[in-house]
Amino acid sequence: MNMEIIFLGTSAGIPTKRRNVSSIVVKYGDELIFIDVGEGTQRQANIAGVGLRRKMRIVISHLHGDHVLGLIPILQTLTLLKRKEPLEIYAPYGIKSFILCNANLLNIKPTFKLKINYLADNRVYDCGSYVLKSIKNIHGRYSYSLMIEEKPREGKFNPKKALEDGIPVKYWKDLKSGKDVVIGDKVFRHELYVSPPLRGRKIVFSGDTRPYNRLIDFAKDADVLIHEATFTEDKKDRCIETLHSTAKEAALIAKKANVKILVLTHFSARYEDPRKLLAEAREVFPATFVAEDFMKIEIPVSRRVLIK
Repeated sequence: MNMEIIFLGTSAGIPTKRRNVSSIVVKYGDELIFIDVGEGTQRQANIAGVGLRRKMRIVISHLHGDHVLGLIPILQTLTLLKRKEPLEIYAPYGIKSFILCNANLLNIKPTFKLKINYLADNRVYDCGSYVLKSIKNIHGRYSYSLMIEEKPREGKFNPKKALEDGIPVKYWKDLKSGKDVVIGDKVFRHELYVSPPLRGRKIVFSGDTRPYNRLIDFAKDADVLIHEATFTEDKKDRCIETLHSTAKEAALIAKKANVKILVLTHFSARYEDPRKLLAEAREVFPATFVAEDFMKIEIPVSRRVLIK
């Protein structure tokens, strides 16, 4: 199953010539998982070659304009495309009122069912082959950090050993499913024929937030931590005032969480060149990268992360 992250917007608050406001899409198999949908998200998706005629979930970390104002245009486009499949939206309380108010004003009558799922602290949604988790962060009353975590992949069955030990093929299914097999007076333990399950891939999104200790455990051993870095350390007072993080603070979280790579995003428009942010973070956590609009990160099953 392929897993790819595409950054559609990496600016904080307002778009710039180089960066749109917050939006990320995760392509997982044949599914799209949007994480935040700031203004202009659907156009960015079109430029990135991400079509909307697919199985889709939309997840919104908090209801600030630069993270949610692209939702209504997406709903309008899907209506014009006469979508029939239900659309699942995961967002804080208030999202339903936001959608109904705008849809009524703009006379948008969706041709599909909207399924609203509310985020909350320590909430887990089962999405089939992965789970979506949210925890409360520090950026207003209803604001969340998010995780997409693939369920463990089954271990590999060893048919050669089963044959060598004389286990008939009709018992292999039981061994594969984790059951021991009894033949006569012999017990064949399943763990001798099936390798241990492999941990699934894990992506964590800080959302807009001040750094906080719970995020360290939440992001523990993640393949990718995507963390906001609105300002550099010399603007830390501004971060504290607006409940954001510096690049160095993001790097400290990544280091303590033992993530594979850290990707910084959500930059103040004052940073036309993000190299200062990158340098500040790499002093603490060398495996740091700066997100650019349309940058892609592939997370293969092999666990080797590829950035394109």
